[in-house]
Amino acid sequence: MARAFAGDIEQTKHIIKKAILHKGYALVDILQPCVTYNKLNTYKWFKENTAYLEESHNPHDRMEAFRRATEGEKLPLGIFYVHPKPTFEEELIVYRENKEPLYLRRPDLTKVVNLIDSKRGI
Repeated sequence: MARAFAGDIEQTKHIIKKAILHKGYALVDILQPCVTYNKLNTYKWFKENTAYLEESHNPHDRMEAFRRATEGEKLPLGIFYVHPKPTFEEELIVYRENKEPLYLRRPDLTKVVNLIDSKRGI
């Protein structure tokens, strides 16, 4: 879980990259002013009312991450919470011994024939 400000391109790029590389679900809240209808929350307003989390912030502490994400004085920006989990593919038996994607593997036709024959009762 993270929050970024569209006016800070380098930090936003960094946060999006981290989200893409994260194993599991990643939510990134990107703050962006509406230049057409919202004359109050401008780029200047966001610059004055946001602040990045300190280096000492522990992104593995769920309760602290929630507390920080809901602060009201200045909107905190950065990576609030990280909880990596195995991906769907990592949990599948076919990938435990061989990490090669299935579409690149050549099937062992002898095993396929034996499996079919075992189901037929031959």
